[in-house]
Amino acid sequence: MTNIGSFTFQYDQSEDRIRLIGNMSNGQQRIDFWLTRRLCLRILGAAEQLISQTSKQVSRSPLEHREAIAQFEHEQAREALQVHEAPLQTKAQAVVLHRLDASFRDGRYKLNFFAGDNEHAIASSVLTYAELHQVLHLIHRGCQSLDWGAPAQLFDTRAQTSQTLQ
Repeated sequence: MTNIGSFTFQYDQSEDRIRLIGNMSNGQQRIDFWLTRRLCLRILGAAEQLISQTSKQVSRSPLEHREAIAQFEHEQAREALQVHEAPLQTKAQAVVLHRLDASFRDGRYKLNFFAGDNEHAIASSVLTYAELHQVLHLIHRGCQSLDWGAPAQLFDTRAQTSQTLQ
């Protein structure tokens, strides 16, 4: 199984997919995945529950403030993100990511990447809380770039509810 120590994202308009490149330039074995709209939106949808169950700040907050606390923590992690934006030319083969499992233990998140009909993960990555938020931010940004109907902000259910004017 490949250990992913660094992430590179490319938002590909012609493929209408996000390319996630693991270990592009860190000397470890490189692995490329295509992220589909369906999977990305499922990941973003599950993020709120994962964060609310694993963040001490969010879980200890009153229900009416949890989304705001999660959004605040997300923005803090996003601001600490160091992004190097450059055109990415790649001819490497990519496999379609079918499933991404996340688990939490000892303050760290383990992501397991599944492709095809494999019942075993073909890659994994261990992330801190801030790094998880940064990966979620980059997936969210890709969904917005490709106009996939992602909410304007993560952890904001007000954007997902309908409002009636009377």
